[in-house]
Amino acid sequence: MSQAFAATSTAGTGSPDKAEPLAENLENRISSNRGPSPMLAQDLLRTQMTQCGEYTFQALSKIGKLASEEASSISENYLEKIKQTENGEPFQDALAFLVVDEWNKSTIESRDTALELTRALLLYSKTKISHLAFAHQNETPIEFYNEFPAVSEICRLLSCPIIQVSGRDFITVTSINPFTAEAAAQLITNEIETENGRKPFSFITTTDLNAWKYTCERHFGA
Repeated sequence: MSQAFAATSTAGTGSPDKAEPLAENLENRISSNRGPSPMLAQDLLRTQMTQCGEYTFQALSKIGKLASEEASSISENYLEKIKQTENGEPFQDALAFLVVDEWNKSTIESRDTALELTRALLLYSKTKISHLAFAHQNETPIEFYNEFPAVSEICRLLSCPIIQVSGRDFITVTSINPFTAEAAAQLITNEIETENGRKPFSFITTTDLNAWKYTCERHFGA
């Protein structure tokens, strides 16, 4: 896999009322060789998901969806969850972890609560991100995944499927969490640029919990 696999996304600078940089650049943590080993790539994605989780809980605290003490406790629990994720297994997104594992919401409550939190984070983020309730109705880009297996693995491990693609020119990534989707889009475009010599345009979307689960199952079989 190429060095671009280890890149990370930033949400841009901003005031305390808006999203701050998502994470520090991880490129200094990879080997100077052309590409890191699969294990190293997994560790870097693990770090990325940890940072996305911390950023998510901090944002929810700032906008009044989580008490600061609760955000700190949940962040620690999420960090442990990510640490315990087996190599090769997809990481659980922070929003899904919060709603399902921490708050123990029922199926219907999980759907509604996740949507409320997704929309709140969309308003908080400085990045322009659309919400597509029916993202699951797009076709699976099997040929694209086959052409870029490292991209397919990024999407699978971060649970951020590509729901639209036009050759190598643009892609659309979705998740229930806008911060995870943004990070995934940056990772994916960097990977494609390294392999193809040109970075595609990327579009970031969120979707509903059930649509997200269905899309991940259809794309990745899990």
